Amino acid sequence: MKNLMFISIFLIFFVLSSGLVRSEGIEIIVPNEPVAVYTGQTNELEILIKNDRNVKDTFYFSTSATTQWISLKNSWASLGTGEVTSLSLVIEPPIDTEEGTSILSITVRSVDYNVSASKQVYFSVKRSSPVFITEIKLNKQSLKPGETLVIQPVLTNVDKNQRMDVFVTTKILKDDYLVQSFDNSISIGPSKIETVSNNFVIKLTHTPGNYNIFSSVKDNLNKLLSQKTTTFKIEQLPRRINEEKEITNSVFYSNTVIRVTNNGNVPERNFNVLVSLPTISKKFFHPEVEPTSQEEKDNKIIYKWFISELSPGETITIKYQLQFTNLIIASSILIIVIVWILWLFYQPKLMKKYMGLLSKDEQITISLHVKNKSRKLLDTVTVKDFVPAIATVIKEFGTIEPTIKIKPGGTELTWQVKNIRPKEERVLTYKIKPMIEILGSLKLPKAHLMFETKKGKIKKTLSKTITIMGKVK
Repeated sequence: MKNLMFISIFLIFFVLSSGLVRSEGIEIIVPNEPVAVYTGQTNELEILIKNDRNVKDTFYFSTSATTQWISLKNSWASLGTGEVTSLSLVIEPPIDTEEGTSILSITVRSVDYNVSASKQVYFSVKRSSPVFITEIKLNKQSLKPGETLVIQPVLTNVDKNQRMDVFVTTKILKDDYLVQSFDNSISIGPSKIETVSNNFVIKLTHTPGNYNIFSSVKDNLNKLLSQKTTTFKIEQLPRRINEEKEITNSVFYSNTVIRVTNNGNVPERNFNVLVSLPTISKKFFHPEVEPTSQEEKDNKIIYKWFISELSPGETITIKYQLQFTNLIIASSILIIVIVWILWLFYQPKLMKKYMGLLSKDEQITISLHVKNKSRKLLDTVTVKDFVPAIATVIKEFGTIEPTIKIKPGGTELTWQVKNIRPKEERVLTYKIKPMIEILGSLKLPKAHLMFETKKGKIKKTLSKTITIMGKVK
């Protein structure tokens, strides 16, 4: 309906004021004045074509447009004598199109006859927003890693009265992949020019080649007002493989650390790291990562580590150790382990056990087994155990009666045991009773055994914790 109204008004207007082209019976009616079209919008212009010839004919339409933002909706029409058709011209100037007046030629050509006509159309490109990006300034067009690219979109507000608050987004892309994005919010006054500045540091990890910069301006409603693009290049550095070696020596071994770093900005592939050592060192050589290959030559052994790829800025570390006294060290460790096992074997031992069912109505017997595994008499031994507050201690003891101390978290029991002969075992028992019905389990803590050595030192050993299972519903 809108298009029909537009065509009707258009016909009335052009009958009165438009220019008419006749070429052997073909009439093209276009506006006499330049037609205003706006950037970032779809503008549609209707051109009227009339067949004044006395035969029905088919006509093809074409334009002299060299840009992609000018196109025809229909490219042909069949018209009888005196018939009129509307040729739709679609004009979609990009948001960053420069303002100005352009000329477009419309040509109508008969298919069956050597008949044609042409007419020029004038249209004036106007910006849809007073704020737009005039250019993107760069401090350099070609950069190397370590340098900084300064990106400066320049904004212009052509409105003479209104201040505009806008958002500027600048994106750096490489092969359609986003590398980095900058967002800025600025307020630009009437008839003012503002420059936004962002710094992009070139790193080794940035791939050499051409990069695209896209800057766009949007208003508070996120409507695109203007955009512009430019490019820059990151140069490729020459091959730069750096190798550092660090050696640390001690009495028993020598440690070597080799750090290989790619200081270029392209991946390095398929190369070897070589280490040359005397052949006699073969028996003492212990690498952290096994070499890819090795060969002996001129009383030397050459180890090779193959590196398939080393990315820019990446470092790989190769470590190896020359162990000169492996046998002595292994023997020393073995002796220490044996002595420690024997020491543990002859230490007094404390075991904690229980007997009974975990029930509110039943008593559980807890037994502490103290065994003197040494070859010496234990004169003074103290045994301590602790009962959580969830259970109470029944003050009936089948063996030595302990000292009982009530604490906030439960009950502490302490026994003093004397004269435990070598290989002798003493059993201390007591009974507990849960104060409530427990579902699940009751965990009792470790018991403590303390004894005094000949030198007067107090040593301690612990039992294991025990878990008493409760009723399962």
